[in-house]
Amino acid sequence: MIETVERPEVSFDSDQGNRATVSGKGLKSKKILVISNEWPSKMAGGSNYHTLKVIQYWNDNVVDILLPRLGFTYAQRDLKVTGKVIITDSFFEQEMPNTFGEVLLKFSRMLRVLLSPPQEKYDAVVATSHYLGDVLPTAYVRSKNPRSKFIAYYHAGLVSEKSILMFFLRKINDAISIPLLRKHADLILALNQPIKDFLTAHGVDKTRIKITNNGIDEIVCDTDPQVPVYEACFVGRLVKSKGVFDLVAIWKGVSAKIPNAKLTIIGDGPEKDRLLKLIEKEHLDNNITLNGFVDEKRKFEIMRKAKLLLLPSYYESWGIVILEAMSLGLPVITYDLPALRSVWGKDIIYVPEGDKRAFEITVVELLRDPQLRSQLSSHGLERSTDYSWINIATYEANAIERL
Repeated sequence: MIETVERPEVSFDSDQGNRATVSGKGLKSKKILVISNEWPSKMAGGSNYHTLKVIQYWNDNVVDILLPRLGFTYAQRDLKVTGKVIITDSFFEQEMPNTFGEVLLKFSRMLRVLLSPPQEKYDAVVATSHYLGDVLPTAYVRSKNPRSKFIAYYHAGLVSEKSILMFFLRKINDAISIPLLRKHADLILALNQPIKDFLTAHGVDKTRIKITNNGIDEIVCDTDPQVPVYEACFVGRLVKSKGVFDLVAIWKGVSAKIPNAKLTIIGDGPEKDRLLKLIEKEHLDNNITLNGFVDEKRKFEIMRKAKLLLLPSYYESWGIVILEAMSLGLPVITYDLPALRSVWGKDIIYVPEGDKRAFEITVVELLRDPQLRSQLSSHGLERSTDYSWINIATYEANAIERL
């Protein structure tokens, strides 16, 4: 069964809509330090990607960015800043195969920054996430110059952790991070209404929280649209929370009903080897293709060859890939997460969280109904025009300038 809900209005916490042309005074030649220290892999997470897109439009300011070596390896092609790029080399700067390794990596980076922080005076210091690897260095740099403004992004989805270790780690993070934000942050840019409600419930002054969005640039591909090669695609980091193992179970069911159905997976991550073994075990080698990490241009070329985007993720706060899929005319199927409903309303298809059987049935239903896919594609294409990075960058610049 395919379920839809009413589409929410696309808006910011101001009278500026996403469709608005760029206007407003923006930042008045401020000197800004952006701390983007949380990169668990060579791929960009949502907060890192948002940062890279927004700061390229803050052209009238001196923008320095601090990021780890692993992040710089990904970001250097699209990194457009007017100031310095400060690279953090941890004691073991490499992708880690498990959660414990990631914790050590991020702690090492945080320690490096705290021991050797940037010495310049900044008008604003920006933490690109609410995680301690960004918040603690931002609070420390700001403490050296109390007149500067402390800005933080809060992108993380609100989930009930099923892993005891992740539950424990998130509790530790929030026990330190949220009080710091409550006491010291001049502005928190939250990615959806549930996050704002969560922060307000934890004592953060709601007047210091503004809801922002993600955006999209014009997608340019070398090839013209063609007959789809794949029935569906997935784009994301290969980790359990993204539902990558659910994908295999779902596609096994789809392939039983549509034997030649092809799923293509774009992304890399610590679960890649386990995922490959599971695909082989289920004899789906001819039905599922792993592309690994690809650049943006190649990503879009692969996506536009698919009929659907599948996102069986257990942890999303906004879903930039959803917007990208919509802009290419791909209907989207996801697990029913409150954060995604708050952003996308009826423009994507939801199935109950963790219900792989319902997900499989929905995929088959859509693949067998080209008219319904065409309808969803039209809605998605229309919706995708609501968002642009340049308007979001202007909105965020105006919010910082008003501090």
